[in-house]
Amino acid sequence: MLGITLEGALGLGDQLQFSSFPENHYRNTGQKIVDVDRAWIFDHNPYVVRNEQSERVLNLWSKQWPWAELVPAPEYEKKPVYSSIAERTGTIFGHVAYLRHPRLYRFEELPTLERRIVIHTTGKRVPVQSAYGEDHARCLSEEIIDHIRKTYAGYEIIQVGSLDDIDAQVVDCRGIGDIWEVVRLIAQARIYIGVDSGPYWIASCFPKIFRKKVLMQYPPEFLRDGFVPMHALNAHTHWHDHSCLYFNRTVDDAGITYGYLKL
Repeated sequence: MLGITLEGALGLGDQLQFSSFPENHYRNTGQKIVDVDRAWIFDHNPYVVRNEQSERVLNLWSKQWPWAELVPAPEYEKKPVYSSIAERTGTIFGHVAYLRHPRLYRFEELPTLERRIVIHTTGKRVPVQSAYGEDHARCLSEEIIDHIRKTYAGYEIIQVGSLDDIDAQVVDCRGIGDIWEVVRLIAQARIYIGVDSGPYWIASCFPKIFRKKVLMQYPPEFLRDGFVPMHALNAHTHWHDHSCLYFNRTVDDAGITYGYLKL
């Protein structure tokens, strides 16, 4: 059996992007994978085994996919964007991506609470990456938070994240130590609203959730001229799935994003 490690993948999203891999690997090969790290994202995955020997170990975080360096012109013309990050990972092995989204295999049967909204206001504290078009931290502005509270007055609005995240002054569930409790809160939401961050990836594990991502880090000019989700030539856009609804920090639409007043 193939063993996998996620060594180097430090963030929630860094890890969760690979949660679809064991199922896709099994459906393509009939073989389960060995979870070398005992990663929490595989705790309930039926296509994963632990405490068994593997024939070889592959680091999914550092392994390059075939198009990482060069995309042949005919292939690029045929498909200039990936369908999903699961498809991109599958290209390493020539796999079909039968499962296109991250999956945790827990809480999927819980009923949706129609008037629950989960929000996340503050992304990872990392330097602004100007080389990739960014000019702003991944933090919701006071204006956007206030707009969310007013627009969804009467809803149960729950905030998840770290204790030092910007306080949205709603039901405060920041600082929960048990990641699975955070997953449960998100799993039952009808709507998820947040910045580009780890909790968004948790919401992506449940396709029934209506996901709204606010791309605070990008100016509208970049979103109009240079932002294409899942672009085959730009790995930095592979974090942005086609299935999400995107918004920006201004009142105007920009490229594929809507102005924040339409949240």
